[in-house]
Amino acid sequence: MSISQPETIFIHLLGKTGTGKSSTGNTLLGRKAFATKSSLSAVTKTIQREQGTLGSRLIEVVDGPGVVDLDTGLSQDAFQMFQDVIEANLDAAHVFLIVCRYGERFTEEDQAVISHLRKTYGQRVLKEHGVVVLTCGDNFVRDTEDEDLTFSQWCESQTGAFADLRAWCEKRVLSVDNYAKDGKLKDALETEIAKLDHEGMKGRSLTSSIVQIIQSTKRENTTAKQASKIPITTTHSPEQKKGFFSFCIIL
Repeated sequence: MSISQPETIFIHLLGKTGTGKSSTGNTLLGRKAFATKSSLSAVTKTIQREQGTLGSRLIEVVDGPGVVDLDTGLSQDAFQMFQDVIEANLDAAHVFLIVCRYGERFTEEDQAVISHLRKTYGQRVLKEHGVVVLTCGDNFVRDTEDEDLTFSQWCESQTGAFADLRAWCEKRVLSVDNYAKDGKLKDALETEIAKLDHEGMKGRSLTSSIVQIIQSTKRENTTAKQASKIPITTTHSPEQKKGFFSFCIIL
């Protein structure tokens, strides 16, 4: 379902430190809006939001600290920064770009990002909001220049955690060479976003998922507490009862 105009689509750049997510944001915007690792101010400390266009659509690209740092691990604070943007724009569409680097093993840090997203927003979050972006697409071209292998075929051949991620995102995987200025990433992302359901992309659906998860957790905790209070009655034979009281144990 196409997205009505002139609504802004929020594009959140998620990934571990060093994957090239800020460079990917610059590629989408067509200008150097975000500091990259090669910059003197390499480490992003807070959320930065920059506006641009994607075809005929308005976009706001949201960059922030790496949600997984190789030294400190998963950053709850970084995730909360993105959540604040979502909560302030509940009626807007939101897309999560899961940025990974081509040629690197899909690590526990990469998996931590995915696990946290699905735990926070529900199992359908990637189906409704997720797109995988592999940076260093130029390396893929060099690696396969002597082979008759397309990027799509390469993706199909992958197994393990990356294959799971691709399936959860409905096979929405894009390759980008952030040094090229050809606009291919923008065109490809525009095509993928056009396939997504408009209502399912809204921030309100994300916060609704959070509420449902919290309520489900509360129900499970309540059920567990009630189960722990079920009286366990111990019976005794007439001989055993002599000199003793019948009793029940309340846990």
